[in-house]
Amino acid sequence: MVSLFADEDDDIPLDIEADVDDAAPPEALDVSPRTNPELLGHEAAEKAILADFNAGRMPHALILAGPSGIGKATFAYRIARFLFTNGGDQDAGLFGEPEKPSTLATPAAHPVFSRVASGGHSDFAVIEREYDDKKDRLKNDISIEAVRKIHPFLQKTAAEGGWRVVIVDSAEYLNHSSQNALLKILEEPPKKTVLILTTSQPGTFLPTIRSRCRMIYLDPLPENIVGTLLEKYAPAISPADKMAVSRYAEGSIGCALRFYQEKGIDLYRTILALIGNLPQLDVVKVHDLADKIGRVEQSYETAREIMTGWCERIARLQARGLAIPDILPGDGAIFTRLTEQYPPRHFLTTWEKMSQLFLQAEYSNLDKRQALIGAFLMLQNPDHAAISV
Repeated sequence: MVSLFADEDDDIPLDIEADVDDAAPPEALDVSPRTNPELLGHEAAEKAILADFNAGRMPHALILAGPSGIGKATFAYRIARFLFTNGGDQDAGLFGEPEKPSTLATPAAHPVFSRVASGGHSDFAVIEREYDDKKDRLKNDISIEAVRKIHPFLQKTAAEGGWRVVIVDSAEYLNHSSQNALLKILEEPPKKTVLILTTSQPGTFLPTIRSRCRMIYLDPLPENIVGTLLEKYAPAISPADKMAVSRYAEGSIGCALRFYQEKGIDLYRTILALIGNLPQLDVVKVHDLADKIGRVEQSYETAREIMTGWCERIARLQARGLAIPDILPGDGAIFTRLTEQYPPRHFLTTWEKMSQLFLQAEYSNLDKRQALIGAFLMLQNPDHAAISV
């Protein structure tokens, strides 16, 4: 579809240009699950795993399921370190029953911690999506070749005489073939071996995989815990921004830290100003903003997340008959007014079509600027045909 606007237009309004330029990431935040010794908000799940271990019934396979960014991978690495530091048999010795561990935590100074973090532990393997150098992004799935590496790894004798652990991170990306390959491993797991699958979409697994794993659902983090973690990992954040980012993230510290690092609050304010007068829409400013942020991958991804997130959140709250709370002061009232002006299913329909639009742009390598313009026009009218290939 040909753009409604001229292609060559560098006359970006100063307010939009400043907001987008300010969206450059601040200091990098080291919050890798490999190196994170802390885990907040999942105490009940930790106690359940610890109880199983102390009772001698450690599951051979676990599925840690829950929304993205709540600490599933951090929990998986925590379990792995715990098993490596408690690898001996729990049988009674000359001096009676050994003291049972009371926590899954492994001190950061412990040698096992650094070896797991560096990938240098002989009895530890991680399967995850590989990076596609040609396309400069992660591959679309976890291949069968990657999963097949697990079998020979588990056939070897444990190098340190204890547990062996395999983490399959973001396991929702296992394709049908790789799931079948994993199923064969789960059917006859070696002793003292634990496979840990993390996923935000457990429904994508084959029923036979789910039946062979212990499923542990992890809830979104409470807002106060997200705020506490923001203070730790982003100490320069202002109290107002901490509150806004915590609300925006809806229980995901990963989302909160990414949103903060990418200066998402600035983009949020800018986009909100453009859609605040719907169904009227200043298409010139829309084009100016799309032209600017369409050139910066992270700004584009943040804008995409904001716009689809608005639609999903409003549709969910409407379905439950709940009021729309503020993220920034006063934005709840703006969205409430919009819900009163549009039909009941407007934001649900827009969410579905906008998500498809962005997926189409990603997989067909289409113009990001046109995708953003199309998303704004869908907010105005979900029947807008944003992109034609």
